[in-house]
Amino acid sequence: MSISRRITWFSTVWLLVILLIVNSGIYFLFEQLTARAELERVSSQAQAIAEAAGGETLQPADLFAAYVAGEGMIRVIREDGSEAVTITKNPAMRGISRMYSVAQGTEQIRYQGDRIAMARFPVIWNDGTVVTLEYSEKMDTFESTLATLRLVLVVASLLVLIPAFFAGRALSRLLLQPIQALMQTMEGIRKSGTFNRIEVSEESKDELDQMGQTFNRMIELLECNYEKQQQFVSDASHELRTPLTVIESYANLLKRWGMTNPERLKEAVEAILEESKRMKGLTQQMLSLATGEQDRTVELRKLELSLLAQETARKLQQAYERDIHIGTDETYTILGDEARIKQLLFILLENGLKYSNDSLTVTFSHYNEFVQMEVSDQGIGISEKDLPHVFERFFRVDKARSRQTGGSGLGLAIAKTIVDVHGGQISVISKEQVGTTFTVLLPMAIRKGGELDE
Repeated sequence: MSISRRITWFSTVWLLVILLIVNSGIYFLFEQLTARAELERVSSQAQAIAEAAGGETLQPADLFAAYVAGEGMIRVIREDGSEAVTITKNPAMRGISRMYSVAQGTEQIRYQGDRIAMARFPVIWNDGTVVTLEYSEKMDTFESTLATLRLVLVVASLLVLIPAFFAGRALSRLLLQPIQALMQTMEGIRKSGTFNRIEVSEESKDELDQMGQTFNRMIELLECNYEKQQQFVSDASHELRTPLTVIESYANLLKRWGMTNPERLKEAVEAILEESKRMKGLTQQMLSLATGEQDRTVELRKLELSLLAQETARKLQQAYERDIHIGTDETYTILGDEARIKQLLFILLENGLKYSNDSLTVTFSHYNEFVQMEVSDQGIGISEKDLPHVFERFFRVDKARSRQTGGSGLGLAIAKTIVDVHGGQISVISKEQVGTTFTVLLPMAIRKGGELDE
């Protein structure tokens, strides 16, 4: 059974149960109150007859005949159970069992399928004996009133249930419409492989619309991650294919000519070695980025950031034969993981050396509770539209130039990961053909009073 039918039948059945309970309560309460009122009326009638009989000079039969209703009966019962007088217009009423009692009382009995209200009242008879005056009357008005009440309750229940049934159907359709749209959209995504979204009213704030908005945000996230994955696979395969192709070509060259031609042998070995290092560096960067995102724990200890920068600059100056100016003689101490901070310095300095022909400048300063490091070059710069994306994995400002310089588009993404796990910040400002400056903020290891934090 569909959810729509379940909702409809569930709501209708429960409403029916509630109506049965309420109507039954109303019916039985009304029955009790009406029966009590009927018995009180019969009791008052019997009392009036007894009072009239006590002071009347007429014969009792003549007096009682004036009080007998169309379906009623008056009779006088002696102590021995015999009838002194019986007055009724319905002979069938005479079959009602009689009982002598000196106590006043009322009761309701069933006789031949009819409901009878009976009242007993003690009376002093004309011979001086105490007799029981019994007044009985069919409760026809009571029965007709209850029948009318039953009809009213049934009709009222139907008038409630039928609209409630159709209202339940309409409500279930209204509630399930967003879910059906969601199911259709998901099925469409499965069949077409495209990331579709469902239409959601921006004005409505109920749970179903919130579910639709959550679904759309989830689809946006999946689509974004899917595109990044596709881009990652595409760029990674391209970057790996290039050095592999070079290695393969030089290996073939070695196979054909390398053993007899020393110059070609040297050229091939150097090319294979260079491309192998490049491919190794690329795979290491990819692994570093992946492990950096999965394991964000660092072993923090005091590090002389300015000293680490000088050591890194010395190595890169020798490799690139370029000048790197460290613009400070002061000591700047941070809390960091030495291996990762060295990697961060290597990435930033090498990035500046690759994309500029002039020297680099590294400056340090204090900024609140951070050590601020700026790495500036006078290179080709980055366009304004590319600046927001420079820390994304495999993003390269100029892919052709990046391949020439050995860039993979992973270095700055790794740098941002390192800064993030240290609780710092990294930003970049750049102008094309003027230069680029990377600014890094790292927590410094200083206590109150200027002492180093152990």
